[in-house]
Amino acid sequence: MLNFTSLRVFLLLVFVLGCVLNQTGYAQDANTVLLYTFETGTGDDVKDLSGYGNDGKLMGSPGWGEGKFGSGLVLGGNAPRDFVEIPDSDSLDLEAGLTVEMWVYLNSAPTAGGTGATKESTYKIGPRSDQKVLMRMITSTVGWTAAVVFSETTLQLNTWIHTAATYDATSGVGKIYIDGELDAEATIGGDIVPNDRELWLGRGASPFLDGKIDEVRISNVARTQKEVQQLMKPGIDGVLSVTPQDKLATSWGKLKKDFRL
Repeated sequence: MLNFTSLRVFLLLVFVLGCVLNQTGYAQDANTVLLYTFETGTGDDVKDLSGYGNDGKLMGSPGWGEGKFGSGLVLGGNAPRDFVEIPDSDSLDLEAGLTVEMWVYLNSAPTAGGTGATKESTYKIGPRSDQKVLMRMITSTVGWTAAVVFSETTLQLNTWIHTAATYDATSGVGKIYIDGELDAEATIGGDIVPNDRELWLGRGASPFLDGKIDEVRISNVARTQKEVQQLMKPGIDGVLSVTPQDKLATSWGKLKKDFRL
């Protein structure tokens, strides 16, 4: 039979394991439709870790360089026209909601908006020419030019900044987070209207991002601020790099030492 100390250790271990599994779930749950860490650091392809198979192809001449966490993707702006292209899939046809999260490093301001993630004429999110973050979409009730949210914050150049944009069709509210803090919100309304176009990272219809991107997650729901922060602070690879089994073994060893079992 378990004595009181052993029972307490067992219950604490169950709690720790639950926290680990919950943390991992923030990154790779069923609502995550695209998840890029850019940790390969070589080649012309970007592997999607979401499980939906939304792998990307490097277009132009982007380079691999230092990211916010480990490796990141270096993009050269309008002259080389660097970007990532992801083929259309049902999982990227977002309607009831969306969240786009990424780390962005700007060398210079874009010439127009949407240079983060763009599925042209359905949704686009990213920095624009005034260094504000733009979220634009088409919904069942609001057209492309009117369904928009702009950040209050101006993104600084030559520094890593975390950007996130969310839209919930049930409430009709779009939100923009900068470095995990709510920066702007607006009521749009309606379901997002999907299309069959490819998804781009690092470009809009004509502008291309001059800088770097890292740690991209796209979800088919509006993430909460807590969820945005949960992934932003340790990074995707920080959440996924250690398996729950490894963490469990480490935690159990520490508990045995702490309680001298």
